[in-house]
Amino acid sequence: MSIDLLCENVLVFRDLEFSTSTEVLNFLSSKLYERGYVKKEYQIAIIEREKIYPTGLPSRDIKVAIPHATHTLVNKAALSVGILKTPVEFRSMGDSNIKLNVQIIIMLALKEPHGHIEMLKKIVKLIKNPEILKSIINAYSIEEVLNKLNPYLINNKHLL
Repeated sequence: MSIDLLCENVLVFRDLEFSTSTEVLNFLSSKLYERGYVKKEYQIAIIEREKIYPTGLPSRDIKVAIPHATHTLVNKAALSVGILKTPVEFRSMGDSNIKLNVQIIIMLALKEPHGHIEMLKKIVKLIKNPEILKSIINAYSIEEVLNKLNPYLINNKHLL
């Protein structure tokens, strides 16, 4: 597992191995909490919200999930990105009866209520590019992952 920070508010974890979406969510939210980006309650809220409002996005090849919780539980805006060796099951945002094998998780901890909608638009642009998603999965370093994410997510500092 690798970790890095960019602009002090983007955490990236590669080569993660978990069996369930809950394990992944606990891990990514705990890293945000450990660094002071979110309140302790964020960790519970992210799990509970996923049960009611699933965040898996159906894309052509590599599936992405975008878990998030209310902005009131965020101390400082950040992203926690997890890249799994083997996909785990998330339910689809559009139809909770559909199960998706997700391999990239982009956990949003945004301070502004409107920030979620803006960031979701940017993530949709990212997932519409299957080649970028493949290159993120196959990246050899954190720097390479960040370079791939930068034009879509990180370069939009007004949200972070």
